[in-house]
Amino acid sequence: MGKDKKRQLTQLLAFVKDLYEHPDNKEFAAGIRAIVLNDKDFVESVRRDVGEGAPDAIRKIESYLSLDYDIDSRSFPDYALVADETVRERLQADYREMLRFMFGTRNHRIDFPEFCRYATLQVELLVNYYYERKYNSDLERIKQAVVDGNKSVRDGETVYYFKPNEKTKDVADIGLKFKIQALQLQFGWQYTDIGGLLNVTEVRNRQSHRSLRRDPDLIEEIGAKINGPEFKAGGRIDGEKAKASLGAKKVAEYWFQVWLDRQNYDGVISDIARLCAAVAANL
Repeated sequence: MGKDKKRQLTQLLAFVKDLYEHPDNKEFAAGIRAIVLNDKDFVESVRRDVGEGAPDAIRKIESYLSLDYDIDSRSFPDYALVADETVRERLQADYREMLRFMFGTRNHRIDFPEFCRYATLQVELLVNYYYERKYNSDLERIKQAVVDGNKSVRDGETVYYFKPNEKTKDVADIGLKFKIQALQLQFGWQYTDIGGLLNVTEVRNRQSHRSLRRDPDLIEEIGAKINGPEFKAGGRIDGEKAKASLGAKKVAEYWFQVWLDRQNYDGVISDIARLCAAVAANL
């Protein structure tokens, strides 16, 4: 085979691989899987050519093509509640892509920040879907719901953390964190129910601005203090006392860094499933 032909085949293989890996081409990917694994002549030719090494050869093919057997065996959230077919398919595609970074079948690497990025895409779609359906796409009612879910009373004064302005012309223009925080009031949740959703959003935001980094020094410094006798009694940390003494931002960053360090993939999946179920129950 000539050098030009080899080069053309290499380029073709790279093109096919790009097509296979794109989340919108799931039917094409399924066709490739069918060709590789269901073609008896192909499998027999591999067995004939490599003998006892056939299983290893097939595994190498699976690995190279990033086949999704681990992913296919997982149960997906019940996205049937989403009436819009395009949105529903986007949610399913993003969930599959998220799992690829959990199992390492995307570019052969496990990547928690990318996992969180695709988790956030689903969270944002679900949250926007909820507000639009709940309030019949009435932007004024949506804005008021988010305002009501982002305020508190301090020293007799109402403090508003979200204030819409002239640029708020669509539900997508409202910051995702504000919409998530308002779900506490909407769903009757506790902060622990939204903490993970806020964290994956924070990972996505920092990653987009190239500012995501692990801070082991902060974990060690604040961890030693916050778990000391000054703030911990009876096995529980007095969070308000710690924030007043050490600074609310520093304590919040500590808890985020602890969460990021743990890389709790299953916890994120549970958070998405809980959000999906709550959206279904409240529409």
